[in-house]
Amino acid sequence: MRSKKAEALRDLKSRQILFSCEGKAERVVIEKLSEADALVVSNQNIVRDMDGRPCTLLRKAKDIQREFLGVDYPDGLLIARIVDVNPGMLRLDRPYRLLDIKVLDFITRPEIEALVLVREGELDRFRSRKGDDRRLNASDWCIQRLRMKNVKDERFLKAYWSDAEELIRCIREAHSKLGSHKNEQFGLADLLK
Repeated sequence: MRSKKAEALRDLKSRQILFSCEGKAERVVIEKLSEADALVVSNQNIVRDMDGRPCTLLRKAKDIQREFLGVDYPDGLLIARIVDVNPGMLRLDRPYRLLDIKVLDFITRPEIEALVLVREGELDRFRSRKGDDRRLNASDWCIQRLRMKNVKDERFLKAYWSDAEELIRCIREAHSKLGSHKNEQFGLADLLK
């Protein structure tokens, strides 16, 4: 386990990094962490999308190949997928499999909205939910119980997470309380300095 984490950290520090985010909430988190220079990844090693953002919402191998793999990455490329469930293997076409490209998944379990639950002091209530509440996922809890109807809105999230230190605190607290589903999985806390 320790060697897997050490190897991942080495790759994050030495390779070009392409962050592939599952959704807008994950993208806001990566953008805020990048702006605050809070990632173990050097900002100059982050591959930016066509709009200059430090991540992409593209997730399919074909789309990533078309947009990002037509250039040379002399130090190698690591595709860091930020997702809330194990997405399965990213299967690149044969010519790309010969290149120095690695893929790591960073799981935001149960889902990225759990960070909002941490900030609002609701994580423990959410984790001990009973009855009909057991069917609510973290984003539904935010919408229904916290009346945060905009919890998936990018503009709302940018304002909500405007304090990068608070975001970092919530990531660390979520990691300490939730850990990762399986010990060998990586989470957002593994991306922090």
